[in-house]
Amino acid sequence: MRKRVNMDASKTMDTQTEILRSLQKMPFFKNVDEKDLAPFVGKAKKRSLNRDEIIFTADEKCRNLHILHTGMLKIFVLSPDGREQIIHFLKPVVVFGEDILFGEDPYEASAKACRETVIFDIGKKDVEDFLHIHPQVGIAMLTYLGKKVRKLTRMIADLALKDVQGRLVCQLVQMASDQGKRTEGGILIEGMTQEELACATGAVREHLNRCLSRLQEARLIKLDRKKIIIQDMESLVSLSQKSEPFLSI
Repeated sequence: MRKRVNMDASKTMDTQTEILRSLQKMPFFKNVDEKDLAPFVGKAKKRSLNRDEIIFTADEKCRNLHILHTGMLKIFVLSPDGREQIIHFLKPVVVFGEDILFGEDPYEASAKACRETVIFDIGKKDVEDFLHIHPQVGIAMLTYLGKKVRKLTRMIADLALKDVQGRLVCQLVQMASDQGKRTEGGILIEGMTQEELACATGAVREHLNRCLSRLQEARLIKLDRKKIIIQDMESLVSLSQKSEPFLSI
């Protein structure tokens, strides 16, 4: 019995260490002493998710702040015909579900795991109590949210003003910036299906495939199953800044 208790205590300590390390990787918490973070860490709950498991849905009441520890997830809304319109993809380590900072309103979008994923949930009251003691963290979060809103505003403009290839180029630039890994061959983006990329750009898959092929023929990208390698980031960024339709490359 004592051995079981010791094992449970050790497991709890390991989880709290994981949570602490994740928090310390985020800019809002980097200047908070470890001893001050400890009570906050103790309130967090670890949650393991399978692929396609829903974390929360739009119109569901906000109850937690979430931290993505491992894996990948997507934030999306449903169109009137039931199709997912992906707002963005998230990879570790990042906070999401910040809606709880603005009162009792429900979530504006849904969140779903794209692969096996681990998140940490921290209750609304625990977040509020922590921010009362450490207001500088709240200010840092608001700055982060401001940047996020500007990014979403650009995305909406892209959807409204650009053709499919223009939206695809903007999406690739954003993904390379947010989650790309530098390799000898270029910037690697992995873990996303073409169907998910089509949803993110508001395109049908066949049209998306043609646009990807054109970018590959122009040697801007290289396709490899669920991997995309950005071979010429400078040219891709230049294309993303053009306002006219992408009739040819």
